[in-house]
Amino acid sequence: MEFVGALEVFLEMGLIFSVLAMGYYVSYSILDFPDLTVEGTFLTGAVVFGLFVANGLNPWLGLVAAFLSGCLFGGVTGLLHVKLKIRPLLCGILVSTALITVNLVGVTAGTVGDFRAESSSIISFGRDAMTLNDAFFGNLIPARVAALGNVPLRQPLIFLVVAVACKVLLDLYLNTKNGLLLRATGTNEQFVKMLAVDPGKSKIIGLAIGNGCAAIAGALYTHTVDGVNQSMGLGMVIIGLASLIIGLSVFKKVRFLKSTTKVIFGAIIYQACLVVVQRFGIPSAYNKFIMAVLFTLVLILGGRQKKQGGVSRVNA
Repeated sequence: MEFVGALEVFLEMGLIFSVLAMGYYVSYSILDFPDLTVEGTFLTGAVVFGLFVANGLNPWLGLVAAFLSGCLFGGVTGLLHVKLKIRPLLCGILVSTALITVNLVGVTAGTVGDFRAESSSIISFGRDAMTLNDAFFGNLIPARVAALGNVPLRQPLIFLVVAVACKVLLDLYLNTKNGLLLRATGTNEQFVKMLAVDPGKSKIIGLAIGNGCAAIAGALYTHTVDGVNQSMGLGMVIIGLASLIIGLSVFKKVRFLKSTTKVIFGAIIYQACLVVVQRFGIPSAYNKFIMAVLFTLVLILGGRQKKQGGVSRVNA
C-alpha cells in the first residue's frame, strides 16, 4: 500500500509539472530566455481555475481560462523585453512581483468582492464542487482499480490526458511556420532579421505559450490540493528547470523521442526522486531545500552544458 501511495503521488505531480516543464522548454531551451514569470503565472492559473470551480463553473473552461491568463502575463514579459529593452531576468522579476498583488486581488475579489485584497488570501473547495473528473469522465472510470492492488487510476489518467494534449499541440505548433520562426529566433536571431521578420514577435509568442503552460500546471495542482494559497508558486522555476534538464540529459541519446516527450519523463523522474527522499521521514518543511539540492545535483551530473552544445539545444 505504501508503494501504491508513492506511485500515485509522483505520477500525479510528475504529470502536472511536466506541463510546466514543457512551457520552460519553449522559453529556456528554444528562446534562451531565463523566465522567472512562471512563479507568478503558476499561481495565476491556480487562482483562475480555483475561482471557476468555487463558483460552480465548468472546470475544463477554467483550465482554458487559466491558460489564457498565463499567456496574457507571459506576453507582458515579452513586451517589456522586446519593446522596452529590459533584460530577461528583470522582466520576469517585474511581472512576477506585480502578479503577487494581481493574484491576491483576484482571490479576494472573486470570493468576497473585496478589491482591497484584505479579506482572504485562499480559495477552498467544498466536497460538492465539480472537478475535472466529474465534468468529463463522470463515474465511467473508477477512482482506483482494486483488482490491481487498489491502484489509483482516475486522477493520474486525467492529468495524463492534459499533459499529452499539451505535448501534441506544442509539437504541432513548433512545426508550423510561426513555430519554425520561433525556433530560428532562439538559434540565430540575426538570421531571422535577414528574412525581414521581426524576432521580437516570436519572443512574445514563445513567452506567452510558456507561461500559459505554467498556468495550466497551476490549475492542475489546484485540482489536486482542493484549494489555492498564495505560496503555491514558490520554487516553480527550479522544478521546471530540473525536470527539463533531467529529461533532456537522461534521454539525450534516445533519438526517436521528441524533446517534449523527454521533458514529461524528466518531470516524472524528478518527482519520483522527491518522493523517495521524503520516504526517509524528512519533514515537509524541508521540501524546498530538497528541491534545491536535487537541482544542484542535476546541474553537476549534467555537466552544466551550455545551450549551444548541450542538452538545451535539442530539436522539438
